[in-house]
Amino acid sequence: MKLKYLFLLLAAALIFSCSMLEQRKVYLNKLQAAKVKMETTNAEDSCAIVDILWFFPSMKRCGIDKEQVNLYVCKQESTGDTLYVFAECGPDKALPFFKGVNIMKGDIKRKDLKEVIVSVPENFIIPKKAKYVFSELFWLED
Repeated sequence: MKLKYLFLLLAAALIFSCSMLEQRKVYLNKLQAAKVKMETTNAEDSCAIVDILWFFPSMKRCGIDKEQVNLYVCKQESTGDTLYVFAECGPDKALPFFKGVNIMKGDIKRKDLKEVIVSVPENFIIPKKAKYVFSELFWLED
C-alpha cells in the first residue's frame, strides 16, 4: 500500500515538474563514457543493477530528432556511481519500477553523437566528467 502512495507521489511530482522543463543540449565531449560494471558474469545475460533517481522523458515528439532522448539519472547498486542513462525516446518507456532496474550488456550502445537533446528543469545540471551510457533499461517482472 505504501508503495502505491509513493508511486503516486512520484508521478505527481513528475507531472508538476514537467511543466517547468526546457529542451537543452548536452555536449557529450564534456562528459565521460561510463564503463558499466556488470553484476553478473554470464556472457549473454550480463547486467548491471541500478536504481532510478530521476526520469526526464522527452517532451518533444519522438522520431523528429535522432538526438532527442529520454534521460534516466541512476545510481549503480554495486559501485554507488551516478550514471546518466540516455535512452531512445518513445511512448512505451513507462516506469513500472524505480529500484532494481537492469542495464543489459547487450543493450549498451556506442553512439557517434556529439550532443543529445534532453528535457530537464531549468536548474538541472549534469556535472562535467559525469559518467553516461546509451542504453535501454530492463525491468524483471515476477
